[in-house]
Amino acid sequence: MLLLNLFGLIISIAVLVWGADKFVDNSALIAKKSGLSELTIGLTIVALGTSAPEIFVGISSVLSKTEELALGTVIGSNISNIALIFGVSCVGVAMRPAKTSSVQFIAFFLSALFLGMALFDLYITPFESFIFLLIFLIFIYITYKFRASDNIKIDNENQEIDAFKTNLMLGIGLLCLVLGSRYAVIHAKEIALMLNVSELIIGLTIIAIGTSLPELAATISAILKKKNDMVVGNVIGSNVLNITLVVPIIGFFSNIELNKMILSRDYMAMLIATILFIVVAALYSSKYISIGLIKFIGVVFVSGYFYYILMVSNLI
Repeated sequence: MLLLNLFGLIISIAVLVWGADKFVDNSALIAKKSGLSELTIGLTIVALGTSAPEIFVGISSVLSKTEELALGTVIGSNISNIALIFGVSCVGVAMRPAKTSSVQFIAFFLSALFLGMALFDLYITPFESFIFLLIFLIFIYITYKFRASDNIKIDNENQEIDAFKTNLMLGIGLLCLVLGSRYAVIHAKEIALMLNVSELIIGLTIIAIGTSLPELAATISAILKKKNDMVVGNVIGSNVLNITLVVPIIGFFSNIELNKMILSRDYMAMLIATILFIVVAALYSSKYISIGLIKFIGVVFVSGYFYYILMVSNLI
Protein backbone atom coordinates (compact mmCIF):
# COMPACT_ATOMS: atom_id res chain seq x y z
CA MET A 1 0.00 0.00 0.00
CA LEU A 2 2.89 2.34 0.80
CA LEU A 3 4.56 1.61 -2.55
CA LEU A 4 1.24 2.17 -4.33
CA ASN A 5 0.83 5.59 -2.71
CA LEU A 6 4.47 6.46 -3.40
CA PHE A 7 3.99 5.51 -7.06
CA GLY A 8 0.79 7.55 -7.14
CA LEU A 9 2.60 10.55 -5.63
CA ILE A 10 5.40 10.36 -8.22
CA ILE A 11 2.88 10.13 -11.08
CA SER A 12 0.83 13.01 -9.61
CA ILE A 13 3.91 15.26 -9.36
CA ALA A 14 4.91 14.34 -12.92
CA VAL A 15 1.42 15.24 -14.17
CA LEU A 16 1.53 18.46 -12.14
CA VAL A 17 4.90 19.54 -13.56
CA TRP A 18 3.95 18.58 -17.13
CA GLY A 19 0.67 20.47 -16.79
CA ALA A 20 2.48 23.59 -15.57
CA ASP A 21 4.85 23.44 -18.54
CA LYS A 22 2.05 23.11 -21.11
CA PHE A 23 -0.09 25.74 -19.37
CA VAL A 24 2.75 28.29 -19.47
CA ASP A 25 3.78 27.54 -23.06
CA ASN A 26 0.29 27.83 -24.50
CA SER A 27 -0.73 30.80 -22.34
CA ALA A 28 2.33 32.64 -23.65
CA LEU A 29 1.33 31.84 -27.24
CA ILE A 30 -2.22 33.14 -26.70
CA ALA A 31 -0.97 36.26 -24.92
CA LYS A 32 1.49 36.98 -27.72
CA LYS A 33 -1.20 36.56 -30.35
CA SER A 34 -3.36 38.98 -28.36
CA GLY A 35 -0.69 41.66 -28.74
CA LEU A 36 0.90 41.55 -25.29
CA SER A 37 4.60 42.38 -25.17
CA GLU A 38 7.24 39.79 -24.36
CA LEU A 39 8.01 41.77 -21.20
CA THR A 40 4.41 41.54 -20.00
CA ILE A 41 4.26 37.83 -20.84
CA GLY A 42 7.52 37.18 -19.02
CA LEU A 43 6.48 39.12 -15.92
CA THR A 44 3.07 37.50 -15.63
CA ILE A 45 2.43 34.18 -17.35
CA VAL A 46 5.95 32.75 -17.41
CA ALA A 47 6.78 33.99 -13.90
CA LEU A 48 3.53 32.69 -12.44
CA GLY A 49 3.93 29.44 -14.32
CA THR A 50 7.16 28.53 -12.52
CA SER A 51 5.24 28.67 -9.24
CA ALA A 52 2.04 27.07 -10.56
CA PRO A 53 2.77 23.65 -8.99
CA GLU A 54 3.26 25.23 -5.55
CA ILE A 55 0.16 27.41 -5.97
CA PHE A 56 -2.09 24.49 -6.89
CA VAL A 57 -0.63 22.32 -4.13
CA GLY A 58 -1.42 25.20 -1.75
CA ILE A 59 -5.04 25.37 -2.91
CA SER A 60 -5.48 21.60 -2.73
CA SER A 61 -3.85 21.49 0.72
CA VAL A 62 -6.22 24.11 2.13
CA LEU A 63 -9.22 22.25 0.67
CA SER A 64 -7.91 19.02 2.21
CA LYS A 65 -7.15 20.67 5.58
CA THR A 66 -3.44 19.90 5.21
CA GLU A 67 -2.13 23.46 5.37
CA GLU A 68 1.23 22.43 6.81
CA LEU A 69 1.84 20.43 3.64
CA ALA A 70 1.42 23.65 1.61
CA LEU A 71 3.71 25.71 3.83
CA GLY A 72 6.27 22.92 3.94
CA THR A 73 6.19 22.84 0.14
CA VAL A 74 6.81 26.60 -0.06
CA ILE A 75 9.71 26.64 2.39
CA GLY A 76 11.18 23.36 1.12
CA SER A 77 10.93 24.50 -2.49
CA ASN A 78 12.62 27.82 -1.68
CA ILE A 79 15.45 26.02 0.10
CA SER A 80 15.90 23.62 -2.82
CA ASN A 81 15.81 26.51 -5.32
CA ILE A 82 18.75 28.11 -3.53
CA ALA A 83 20.82 25.26 -2.12
CA LEU A 84 20.20 22.62 -4.80
CA ILE A 85 19.37 24.50 -7.99
CA PHE A 86 21.58 27.56 -7.55
CA GLY A 87 24.24 25.26 -6.09
CA VAL A 88 24.15 23.03 -9.17
CA SER A 89 24.45 26.11 -11.41
CA CYS A 90 27.57 27.19 -9.48
CA VAL A 91 29.11 23.72 -9.81
CA GLY A 92 28.47 23.78 -13.55
CA VAL A 93 29.59 27.37 -14.15
CA ALA A 94 31.86 27.73 -17.18
CA MET A 95 32.23 31.52 -17.38
CA ARG A 96 31.85 34.44 -15.00
CA PRO A 97 28.13 35.29 -14.61
CA ALA A 98 26.77 38.77 -15.27
CA LYS A 99 26.35 41.10 -12.29
CA THR A 100 22.90 41.09 -10.69
CA SER A 101 21.51 44.52 -9.80
CA SER A 102 21.09 44.85 -6.03
CA VAL A 103 17.56 46.22 -6.51
CA GLN A 104 16.47 42.77 -7.71
CA PHE A 105 17.06 41.42 -4.21
CA ILE A 106 14.63 43.83 -2.50
CA ALA A 107 11.38 41.87 -2.89
CA PHE A 108 13.33 38.62 -2.53
CA PHE A 109 14.62 39.57 0.92
CA LEU A 110 11.41 41.35 1.96
CA SER A 111 9.28 38.27 1.26
CA ALA A 112 11.64 36.00 3.22
CA LEU A 113 11.90 38.43 6.13
CA PHE A 114 8.15 39.04 6.39
CA LEU A 115 7.45 35.31 6.25
CA GLY A 116 9.39 34.98 9.51
CA MET A 117 7.42 37.82 11.06
CA ALA A 118 4.14 36.23 9.96
CA LEU A 119 5.17 32.83 11.35
CA PHE A 120 6.24 34.26 14.71
CA ASP A 121 2.84 33.53 16.32
CA LEU A 122 2.39 30.37 14.19
CA TYR A 123 -0.66 31.84 12.43
CA ILE A 124 -1.03 33.41 8.98
CA THR A 125 -3.66 36.16 9.23
CA PRO A 126 -5.66 37.82 6.42
CA PHE A 127 -3.85 41.11 7.12
CA GLU A 128 -0.47 39.41 6.74
CA SER A 129 -1.74 37.87 3.53
CA PHE A 130 -2.47 41.35 2.17
CA ILE A 131 1.11 42.37 3.01
CA PHE A 132 2.42 39.37 1.06
CA LEU A 133 0.35 40.45 -1.95
CA LEU A 134 1.76 43.97 -1.59
CA ILE A 135 5.30 42.54 -1.72
CA PHE A 136 4.27 40.66 -4.86
CA LEU A 137 3.25 43.98 -6.45
CA ILE A 138 6.57 45.49 -5.39
CA PHE A 139 8.34 42.59 -7.10
CA ILE A 140 6.36 43.12 -10.32
CA TYR A 141 7.09 46.85 -10.26
CA ILE A 142 10.83 46.39 -9.67
CA THR A 143 11.07 43.75 -12.38
CA TYR A 144 9.18 45.98 -14.83
CA LYS A 145 11.22 49.05 -13.91
CA PHE A 146 14.69 47.55 -14.04
CA ARG A 147 14.56 44.78 -16.64
CA ALA A 148 14.99 45.57 -20.31
CA SER A 149 12.39 44.02 -22.57
CA ASP A 150 15.00 42.43 -24.81
CA ASN A 151 16.21 40.28 -21.91
CA ILE A 152 13.04 38.22 -22.01
CA LYS A 153 12.66 35.87 -24.94
CA ILE A 154 9.72 33.69 -25.81
CA ASP A 155 10.54 30.66 -27.94
CA ASN A 156 8.93 30.06 -31.30
CA GLU A 157 8.42 33.78 -31.88
CA ASN A 158 7.62 33.39 -35.55
CA GLN A 159 5.67 30.19 -35.25
CA GLU A 160 2.15 30.17 -36.71
CA ILE A 161 -0.34 29.59 -33.90
CA ASP A 162 -2.95 26.85 -34.25
CA ALA A 163 -5.76 28.32 -32.16
CA PHE A 164 -7.62 25.05 -31.60
CA LYS A 165 -4.50 23.10 -30.64
CA THR A 166 -3.24 25.92 -28.41
CA ASN A 167 -6.53 26.24 -26.52
CA LEU A 168 -6.83 22.47 -26.25
CA MET A 169 -3.35 22.14 -24.76
CA LEU A 170 -4.05 25.10 -22.47
CA GLY A 171 -7.12 23.30 -21.14
CA ILE A 172 -5.27 20.00 -20.78
CA GLY A 173 -2.42 21.77 -18.96
CA LEU A 174 -4.84 23.41 -16.53
CA LEU A 175 -6.64 20.09 -15.96
CA CYS A 176 -3.30 18.39 -15.23
CA LEU A 177 -2.44 21.16 -12.75
CA VAL A 178 -5.72 20.66 -10.91
CA LEU A 179 -5.68 16.84 -10.91
CA GLY A 180 -1.93 16.51 -10.33
CA SER A 181 -1.98 18.83 -7.32
CA ARG A 182 -5.11 17.22 -5.89
CA TYR A 183 -3.78 13.66 -6.04
CA ALA A 184 -0.27 14.70 -4.98
CA VAL A 185 -1.78 16.05 -1.76
CA ILE A 186 -3.97 12.95 -1.27
CA HIS A 187 -1.08 10.51 -1.73
CA ALA A 188 1.27 12.65 0.37
CA LYS A 189 -1.26 12.65 3.20
CA GLU A 190 -1.59 8.85 3.03
CA ILE A 191 2.19 8.38 3.02
CA ALA A 192 2.52 10.66 6.05
CA LEU A 193 -0.04 8.57 7.93
CA MET A 194 1.58 5.25 6.97
CA LEU A 195 5.11 6.36 7.90
CA ASN A 196 3.87 8.20 11.00
CA VAL A 197 5.59 11.39 9.90
CA SER A 198 4.07 14.85 9.70
CA GLU A 199 2.59 16.33 6.53
CA LEU A 200 5.11 19.13 7.02
CA ILE A 201 8.02 16.70 6.46
CA ILE A 202 6.44 15.34 3.27
CA GLY A 203 5.93 18.89 2.01
CA LEU A 204 9.50 19.92 2.87
CA THR A 205 11.03 16.95 1.07
CA ILE A 206 9.14 14.96 -1.56
CA ILE A 207 6.62 17.59 -2.69
CA ALA A 208 9.13 20.45 -2.52
CA ILE A 209 11.67 18.62 -4.65
CA GLY A 210 8.99 17.51 -7.09
CA THR A 211 7.56 21.00 -7.58
CA SER A 212 11.10 22.38 -8.05
CA LEU A 213 11.72 20.11 -11.04
CA PRO A 214 10.83 22.83 -13.60
CA GLU A 215 13.45 25.14 -12.08
CA LEU A 216 15.99 22.31 -11.98
CA ALA A 217 15.35 21.52 -15.65
CA ALA A 218 15.72 25.21 -16.54
CA THR A 219 18.99 25.33 -14.59
CA ILE A 220 20.48 22.34 -16.39
CA SER A 221 19.43 23.90 -19.70
CA ALA A 222 21.05 27.21 -18.69
CA ILE A 223 24.29 25.44 -17.75
CA LEU A 224 24.41 23.64 -21.10
CA LYS A 225 23.82 26.96 -22.89
CA LYS A 226 26.40 28.73 -20.69
CA LYS A 227 23.77 31.15 -19.35
CA ASN A 228 24.25 30.77 -15.59
CA ASP A 229 23.17 34.36 -14.95
CA MET A 230 19.62 33.32 -15.91
CA VAL A 231 19.51 31.02 -12.89
CA VAL A 232 19.71 33.92 -10.42
CA GLY A 233 16.58 35.47 -11.92
CA ASN A 234 14.77 32.12 -11.87
CA VAL A 235 15.56 31.61 -8.17
CA ILE A 236 14.55 35.16 -7.23
CA GLY A 237 11.28 35.04 -9.16
CA SER A 238 10.27 31.55 -8.06
CA ASN A 239 11.02 32.15 -4.36
CA VAL A 240 9.19 35.49 -4.24
CA LEU A 241 6.11 34.08 -5.96
CA ASN A 242 6.09 30.92 -3.82
CA ILE A 243 5.86 33.04 -0.68
CA THR A 244 3.70 35.93 -1.85
CA LEU A 245 1.11 33.87 -3.76
CA VAL A 246 0.93 30.56 -1.88
CA VAL A 247 1.16 31.69 1.76
CA PRO A 248 -1.80 34.12 1.40
CA ILE A 249 -3.98 31.16 0.38
CA ILE A 250 -3.43 29.78 3.87
CA GLY A 251 -4.01 33.18 5.50
CA PHE A 252 -7.25 33.92 3.66
CA PHE A 253 -8.88 30.50 3.84
CA SER A 254 -7.53 28.85 7.00
CA ASN A 255 -6.84 29.69 10.63
CA ILE A 256 -4.75 26.64 11.57
CA GLU A 257 -2.03 26.89 14.22
CA LEU A 258 1.20 25.82 12.56
CA ASN A 259 3.89 23.49 13.87
CA LYS A 260 6.53 25.46 15.80
CA MET A 261 9.28 23.53 13.99
CA ILE A 262 8.35 25.45 10.83
CA LEU A 263 9.73 28.63 12.42
CA SER A 264 12.61 27.33 14.53
CA ARG A 265 14.05 24.80 12.07
CA ASP A 266 12.73 25.17 8.52
CA TYR A 267 12.21 28.91 8.24
CA MET A 268 15.61 29.57 9.82
CA ALA A 269 17.23 27.23 7.28
CA MET A 270 15.46 29.12 4.48
CA LEU A 271 16.50 32.51 5.89
CA ILE A 272 20.16 31.48 6.18
CA ALA A 273 20.06 30.11 2.62
CA THR A 274 18.42 33.34 1.43
CA ILE A 275 21.09 35.56 3.00
CA LEU A 276 23.93 33.39 1.66
CA PHE A 277 22.35 33.41 -1.79
CA ILE A 278 22.16 37.23 -1.82
CA VAL A 279 25.81 37.53 -0.75
CA VAL A 280 27.06 34.99 -3.29
CA ALA A 281 24.85 36.18 -6.19
CA ALA A 282 25.88 39.80 -5.55
CA LEU A 283 29.61 39.03 -5.41
CA TYR A 284 30.33 36.04 -7.62
CA SER A 285 30.56 38.15 -10.77
CA SER A 286 33.54 39.99 -9.22
CA LYS A 287 36.92 39.50 -10.91
CA TYR A 288 38.37 38.79 -7.46
CA ILE A 289 36.37 35.54 -7.18
CA SER A 290 37.68 32.71 -9.33
CA ILE A 291 35.58 30.18 -11.24
CA GLY A 292 37.08 27.51 -9.01
CA LEU A 293 35.81 29.27 -5.89
CA ILE A 294 32.33 29.58 -7.44
CA LYS A 295 32.34 25.82 -8.08
CA PHE A 296 33.42 25.18 -4.48
CA ILE A 297 30.60 27.41 -3.19
CA GLY A 298 28.22 25.35 -5.32
CA VAL A 299 29.45 22.14 -3.72
CA VAL A 300 28.90 23.69 -0.28
CA PHE A 301 25.32 24.70 -1.19
CA VAL A 302 24.44 21.26 -2.56
CA SER A 303 26.08 19.46 0.38
CA GLY A 304 24.21 21.72 2.79
CA TYR A 305 20.94 20.88 1.05
CA PHE A 306 21.43 17.13 1.37
CA TYR A 307 22.43 17.59 5.02
CA TYR A 308 19.20 19.52 5.63
CA ILE A 309 17.07 16.83 3.92
CA LEU A 310 18.73 14.09 5.97
CA MET A 311 18.24 16.12 9.17
CA VAL A 312 14.57 16.81 8.44
CA SER A 313 14.04 13.14 7.64
CA ASN A 314 15.63 12.16 10.99
CA LEU A 315 18.30 10.12 9.18
CA ILE A 316 21.14 11.90 10.98
